[in-house]
Amino acid sequence: MIKSRFIELMAKSISKSSTPEELAELEEFFIHFPEYRKMQAFTDALTTEEKEPDTLVEQSDINKKIDGLWDKIRIEESKGTPAKEAKMDSLIYWKWAAAVLLMGMLTVFFFYGRKPAASDQFAGSEMHRIYVPFGETKDVKLSDGTKVKLNAGSTFTYPEVFSASSREVTLKGEGFFEVQKNPKRPFLVHTDKLIVKVLGTVFNVKAYATDKKVETTLLSGKILVELNDKPEKKIVMMPNEKLTVANDLEHGRNDYKKAAALAYQLERLSEVNAQDVKEIAWLNNKMIFTNESFEEVGKQIERRFDVKIVFDDEALKKEEISGVFEEESLEQALSLIKMTTPFKFRRDKGVVHLSAQ
Repeated sequence: MIKSRFIELMAKSISKSSTPEELAELEEFFIHFPEYRKMQAFTDALTTEEKEPDTLVEQSDINKKIDGLWDKIRIEESKGTPAKEAKMDSLIYWKWAAAVLLMGMLTVFFFYGRKPAASDQFAGSEMHRIYVPFGETKDVKLSDGTKVKLNAGSTFTYPEVFSASSREVTLKGEGFFEVQKNPKRPFLVHTDKLIVKVLGTVFNVKAYATDKKVETTLLSGKILVELNDKPEKKIVMMPNEKLTVANDLEHGRNDYKKAAALAYQLERLSEVNAQDVKEIAWLNNKMIFTNESFEEVGKQIERRFDVKIVFDDEALKKEEISGVFEEESLEQALSLIKMTTPFKFRRDKGVVHLSAQ
């Protein structure tokens, strides 16, 4: 790694603007050159003072810190150390420290030190990422008061504080949203396949990367959905409607390609009690299936019970399953499915094998 790249990574680390990949790259450097890790500790010590978001970083403070570093460099250069190699290592350390601190302080000054305008008062807020393991759900309350319930196997990314002009989050998996109304700040949910735009409403988004379809179910309010690969197509949804978008998994299988060709489908939900709406049954710890393929049912069972479903007989994947499951254990749920779809199952620790009977 060249010095300029190392300095860039250190500066981003200091200003807390690094991506996970960049932090991993920096850590890889320290693994190969552990002697420079002490410089990270040094710069951290100089830049860990807490600052209010709207506090200006005084240029004189920056200059004093950098002048102090160069004074140390000059002292090192004037000293006559017995070991030439030790002296060179020390000089390199201080020179690199000065360069890193200079770039780091400038970056901190640019991103955090300047007085923010009203429109970007909360820009650059710390991002949070939550992963919900299989077999669990999680409740999250956002800074604007919006409530989100995340289903098993979901990853949710959101800022500590929303910007003054918009509210944007990213979802990989399934989430139920109760959005606080704010006409001046639209709420956007980004997924790999689509973007949901709302002002204030209640809806569910199911966008697992391994599922064949992405579903958006609107319970109240009004939302606008844009497809990522067809941004010109804007779909307006009304209460009790569900939008299904084909999720091309790019595995080369014909059934996936056929599903992708359907693009999307907007349908009206049947008039039933909220607790009986299968799209949000998971909120009440239920699973409701209506003529769904065993393959799709298997994915929901995996998330619910934290197991791996393996179809030893491929034909079983296409069997249609219907039923309602709530308090049943894994074995009880599979036994109930067996009553209408004959098959055998065996459990090997965290893996459940399904085969024809």
